Amino acid sequence: MPSVPRSALLASAAAALLALLPAATATADPTPFGHACTPQNGVRFCPTTDLSSRPTSFDGTPLDVDVTLPSTGDGPFPTILLLHGLGGDKTSFESTAGDKSYNNWFFAQQGYAVVTPTARGFGDSCGKLESRTPSCATGWTRLGDMRYEVRDIQTLVGQLVDQGVVKPDAIGSTGISFGGGFSTMLAFLKDRVRLPDGSYAPWTSPKGTPISLTAAWPRWLWSNGESIFTRNGRGPWSRTPTGVEAQAYAAGIFAVALSGFTAPTGGDLSTDLTKWKAQLDSGKLGAAVQPTLDNSYKYHGVAGMSGPPTPLLLQSGWTDALFPVGQSLGAYDHIRAQSKTAPVALQVADLGHDPGANHPKDVAAFDRQGLAFFDAWVKGSGGSKPAPGSVTAYTTTCPKTAASGGGPFKASSFGALATSTLRFGTSKALKITSKGGNAKLAAELSPLAGAMGTHCATHTPDKASHATLSTTARGQTLIGQPVITGRAVVKGRYGQLDARVWDQDPATGKVKLVDRGAYRLTDDFTGSFRFTLDGNGWKFPKGHKIVVELLGRDAPTYGPSPATFSATLTKVKVALPIR
Repeated sequence: MPSVPRSALLASAAAALLALLPAATATADPTPFGHACTPQNGVRFCPTTDLSSRPTSFDGTPLDVDVTLPSTGDGPFPTILLLHGLGGDKTSFESTAGDKSYNNWFFAQQGYAVVTPTARGFGDSCGKLESRTPSCATGWTRLGDMRYEVRDIQTLVGQLVDQGVVKPDAIGSTGISFGGGFSTMLAFLKDRVRLPDGSYAPWTSPKGTPISLTAAWPRWLWSNGESIFTRNGRGPWSRTPTGVEAQAYAAGIFAVALSGFTAPTGGDLSTDLTKWKAQLDSGKLGAAVQPTLDNSYKYHGVAGMSGPPTPLLLQSGWTDALFPVGQSLGAYDHIRAQSKTAPVALQVADLGHDPGANHPKDVAAFDRQGLAFFDAWVKGSGGSKPAPGSVTAYTTTCPKTAASGGGPFKASSFGALATSTLRFGTSKALKITSKGGNAKLAAELSPLAGAMGTHCATHTPDKASHATLSTTARGQTLIGQPVITGRAVVKGRYGQLDARVWDQDPATGKVKLVDRGAYRLTDDFTGSFRFTLDGNGWKFPKGHKIVVELLGRDAPTYGPSPATFSATLTKVKVALPIR
């Protein structure tokens, strides 16, 4: 019998020994937060199934959160934080049915771990009455405070890092509306957390592993917490003077927020949503309201935050009346002012909150771009990185049910979308008062008025309005933010200048709303003004009239002045960025 080499005998013995070891020593499947994972349609779904198994945040508040994993692998995984809108919960973007859309299943299929938490104060994160165990005592919603709700997400990520589920330097965040604002704040925090006293600390796991967000794709976002509720017409991060209340949507936000778990009034200002609403509804946004506005500005947005953020792909809607394009531009312009090569890009289309159309083909195109953005930055392989400052835009198209808007238009910067400027003005003196114009028309134009509030609805113009100026279109496409300049003489307090841009069909005399905005006039002001509107991408047919209407009241879209005022406007000029 031939001899067997000693090395072969040793290898054989080792193999036999391994075969006798208990199965428990083999690599175990991940159990995020200690939760079992169940295979579902090509992914592994690891939910929080009962109140007792909720993980807790930094302050002990229990949070309802699910994790979805790729079908194979034991981690750590590149990770996507998928964050819901206001009033939603972890299920908002969850589906394991195999539909190729913006959800946990889709991203897990691409090789990502997907974390879908419920924000505190909603759902089973202390929102539902039956979820309010004793540890929920102060688990109120704070309407997106980075010291609490955003830190909650960072705390959950830290736990998953220590559990070997999340790769600490390969994390992307995305979400819509509430989740879009959260993602923007996560991007600017980057590798920091914001503490309750407003100071910063390094973002680490409970065991001390440094963590950093790698990239963010916020959709329908806000960047300035104060301008969620107010508009002053002077730029997205301007705070002086205090703006006009964005009344229609402010009412909607508080209605949803107050349906969750909210703090009793009279306590800590950062939790007193009832007080916030009462102050804003008064219209008298003076010194007494300043602490509330300061809180919104400092802790509910990224305006004024120091340091470069993580790479960003920002998505805004021309026709989003809650968070207009200026909300993305505030962050975009700030980043670009620091460095022209900073990795920030824009997606703009007829989408977002009402009356945004969300044309399916445009949304799908942006979804593909968003996935490629994450693949390039978070995975570091495949995908593509948008050029710094680059913009992809689609225009607003009627009917609202159209599959796509016009475009895509691509440019190296937001300003470069327009290739020229259409200017027109009037030598007449235009007068406005706090009475405003036709109340029925104003009600029709509320962004929450359903079909009548869309940009595709036709309206009868206000025949009594004399504060208008116009020009005849030659088939140009507005693409950007119109600017109105002039001089004003104001009599009275709490004045405001509300603007509407109309597309008027000469054959019928009917008009469609193209753009609008609100500008705060200071008390008894005399001097020049420069007023920036929300913006749009809109093709004016040749021969149609471009009409700009100026008013002193546009309720219920914007809050009316609480005082009587009048203003005379002279040397009024309009500048439209066009292609």
